[in-house]
Amino acid sequence: MSKPKVLVVYKESAYTQYLSSRQLMRKLRNDAYWHVVLGSHQRHHLSLQGVLAVLRKEGLETALVLRNRIHHLRDVDRKYRMVVSVGGDGTLLYVSHFVRQIPVLGVNSDPERSVARFSGCDGKAFPRVLRAYLSGRLQPTPVPRMEFRINGRKSHWLVLNDLLITTSSPAGTSRYILKVGERVEEQMSSGVWISTAAGSTAATLSAGGRCLPASARRFQYVVREVYQKKFGRRRLLRGIVGPGTAFKVISYMKEGRIFIDGANLSIPFPLGDLLEVRMSSQPLSIIGLKD
Repeated sequence: MSKPKVLVVYKESAYTQYLSSRQLMRKLRNDAYWHVVLGSHQRHHLSLQGVLAVLRKEGLETALVLRNRIHHLRDVDRKYRMVVSVGGDGTLLYVSHFVRQIPVLGVNSDPERSVARFSGCDGKAFPRVLRAYLSGRLQPTPVPRMEFRINGRKSHWLVLNDLLITTSSPAGTSRYILKVGERVEEQMSSGVWISTAAGSTAATLSAGGRCLPASARRFQYVVREVYQKKFGRRRLLRGIVGPGTAFKVISYMKEGRIFIDGANLSIPFPLGDLLEVRMSSQPLSIIGLKD
């Protein structure tokens, strides 16, 4: 395998973010959590420097970009042969929205504190995993993603982890019509999780869903804290949806929102809008993923 040009995407640590807010820094300076934040920052920084050193040692051409600036790049799939994500799941999930074809290798930069379901290694194991991939001994795993349409118009965002349909306020009531195949139900709840199989170990599992193999071409939905008294017992509260089953949500909310793979990306979902979710034909290739 020829050596690829590598895009390295890294997160900004909480410590770095707090330093930009002097008021917040003063509040935390004498708190025990400050040392937790500082320690996490130091481990992340060492991991990032280690990753860059290994890539240089391998003679690879690299480009370095902060996570929240990757949207400024164009033609990531054409310009690079692979992406190395340094951080946790949040960083890799954000990266996944800008990648269609090239593989991603996630490096958990802080195993003590970071959640990194999609990471193929930590900083210590990175040289071994990278060389296994470069030599062809380690093949990327295609991880199915979801796609969705709003009012018949296909979104360009692909979903690796989950969607959350809810109101703009976490204290508000989500009102909607849920359609699963031929079954239809009006509901009031705290919202609806819709997750890929790979994302089934996250919020949907905590909310009562099932853990699925990451490679499964199915998704699942879980309704959060449904209100039963107004309409009687609700039955479409959770389920697994296969490729041939239609899954739709009609918004009855004035200020509804759809959150895509976490809190950083969301779109409006106002009254009358129709959401349709299905499996995508474009999986994400992840290097070193443990199913």
